[in-house]
Amino acid sequence: MAESSRYRCIAVYSGGEIIGDGVYKLSFLRALRSAFPDAVIDWVCPGPTVYADRIAPLTVGLLDHVHANIPLGQNKADLFRPLPIDGGYDLVFDTQQVVWRSLCARRLKARDGIFLSGAARFWLSGIRPPKGYQRPRHILTRFFDMIEMAAGRRPALDRALPLPADLLDKARQQLPDGPAYVGFAPGAGEARKRWPLERFIEIARLQAKRGRVPVFILGPAEAAELLDIRAAVPTALFPEQDTELWGDGFNPMRSMAIGTRLAGALSNDSGVSHMLAAADTPLVVLYGHTSAEKFGPVTRRSIFLQASAYGEPVIGSIPVEAVDDALETLLA
Repeated sequence: MAESSRYRCIAVYSGGEIIGDGVYKLSFLRALRSAFPDAVIDWVCPGPTVYADRIAPLTVGLLDHVHANIPLGQNKADLFRPLPIDGGYDLVFDTQQVVWRSLCARRLKARDGIFLSGAARFWLSGIRPPKGYQRPRHILTRFFDMIEMAAGRRPALDRALPLPADLLDKARQQLPDGPAYVGFAPGAGEARKRWPLERFIEIARLQAKRGRVPVFILGPAEAAELLDIRAAVPTALFPEQDTELWGDGFNPMRSMAIGTRLAGALSNDSGVSHMLAAADTPLVVLYGHTSAEKFGPVTRRSIFLQASAYGEPVIGSIPVEAVDDALETLLA
């Protein structure tokens, strides 16, 4: 195994990131910086990436440079054209699986550098996993395995995200010190990924009886449910809907800032679960037909409940009692 101090200049080659991908991979960025604290780390994409714009503040201290829309892997002719950016990296992480793009990415390494890629079962890679290695289902676990192959140790999530100070201040205004706040994220991209809203309300009412303050994180798709939730849980707060404070429009960093104020949270398998995980919010996440083994956020403290453990692999199979117990365990 190579020593992490050997690598002074590292490139991560990625196909690009829209907002969901970018949030999902934040734990990888944190782990990478933890493993290589003194290296220059550059992110290189043949396409667009939110690390260059929408959530660029979150990469401060984690990435040194972000190269987006670089003609290196945009088409196969890039294999033969001059490099569009300086190469000579001591270590190149290839995070995608298309072999011809991997050949493009390999051009970034120095003559005596290391190219690390899982494409074609590590056929192109200068470092390979031990014999008998089974590729994990979870993409982030694959990335963490690659970091371990290069650094010689399992990376830690000991680097907090550099959330903008103004967003943290606003979150503190909404959720000031004192009460224990418990988050609830009842939305999801698909209806079948949503645990019934009335059960979220039931858990929130239990939390209120125990002296905690329920905080509902509602996106535009759930905004119509606010009045029903407020009627059922009068002490609940709805910070995302305070447009006077936050302004209009969706900003994932806002949800993360709110997450830093929560003692814990309950979420469906959704983008919000990954936003809260990025903020190190302790999480209980519910899964129906999807799998925590493949999609679970990587975070410091989490409990995943899989519907199949309680009957059919549909999210409604998860009983209220199991969720309440898991949340109490998390908050203890």
